[in-house]
Amino acid sequence: MKLDRIEAPASVRALPGLAVPVGPATVAAPCEDTIFLRGVRVEALIGVYEHERHAPQPLVIDLELGLRHARCCASDDLRDAVDYGQVLAAVRRLAQVNRAVLLEAFAQNVADALFAGFELSSVAISVSKPAIFDAADSVGVTIRRRRAAADA
Repeated sequence: MKLDRIEAPASVRALPGLAVPVGPATVAAPCEDTIFLRGVRVEALIGVYEHERHAPQPLVIDLELGLRHARCCASDDLRDAVDYGQVLAAVRRLAQVNRAVLLEAFAQNVADALFAGFELSSVAISVSKPAIFDAADSVGVTIRRRRAAADA
């Protein structure tokens, strides 16, 4: 197994009173960091039944976005990061123009758009419709996708 060596920045190594020594860290490759957005609320025309497609319905979306060891962890620079606001805007745009009938298809469209717009290695997308059934708080789906090796 090949290992990558990551050196802690000098500013961290020089912190006074640091209880544990900070030096070169060994991290097994490949690493993956996860960004999450939970409880994203949107409205969309979606549903199998005719009555569901007459007015937008509330959806709640949870996103987990995987990326190879993020450069922003070392640089502390937004230009090296995935901008959460841009992710949120992309999901909202998709909901506004949605033509998918199934939550599964909508979730796949979200995954495809996020892979196209951001340098992600994986996504987990959960989409739920609240208060559809009296006996359940919500119904929904979670999909998990990895970027194809050729695209990485």
